Amino acid sequence: MVVVAAAASPASGAPKVLLLSGQPAATAAGAPVGGALPLMVPGQRGASPDAANGGPPQARKRQRLTHLSPEEKALRRKLKNRVAAQTARDRKKARMSELEQQVVDLEEENQKLLLENQLLREKTHGLVIENQELRLRLGMDALVTEKEAEAESEAQAKVSLFDMVSSLRIGSK
Repeated sequence: MVVVAAAASPASGAPKVLLLSGQPAATAAGAPVGGALPLMVPGQRGASPDAANGGPPQARKRQRLTHLSPEEKALRRKLKNRVAAQTARDRKKARMSELEQQVVDLEEENQKLLLENQLLREKTHGLVIENQELRLRLGMDALVTEKEAEAESEAQAKVSLFDMVSSLRIGSK
């Protein structure tokens, strides 16, 4: 019997072939020695004759393992588990590398933003000082601050609104 498993490492590329019985590989598969065997590559799932004819795709059935001995079944299960575990480790390693790079990028961006923030604070502080100096030059009495102007405009709006309401009441009587 011949068992074909995925490559142990993605770099090797070639699948491993494991001969479990003492029979030659060609006779174990039912083909004559030296004859060609069909090979199903995992990437060619849609390459079945039914799919080429436009027929409905058939659900792929699992291979029956009734002809295998318990030792062969256990060995097959161990091999599949080993491949799956390696794939999971590779995915985890790739994800960790991706996250580590993201941490480096975010720390770099954080440093840039902290520097920009510090520069803007210094600029704001300088402008506040310049504003105070200009106010002193002009004299505090001659300059109305923004808060005072805002409070004054609110008071005028309230008075004009009160006058409108009062005139409406008087006019309606």
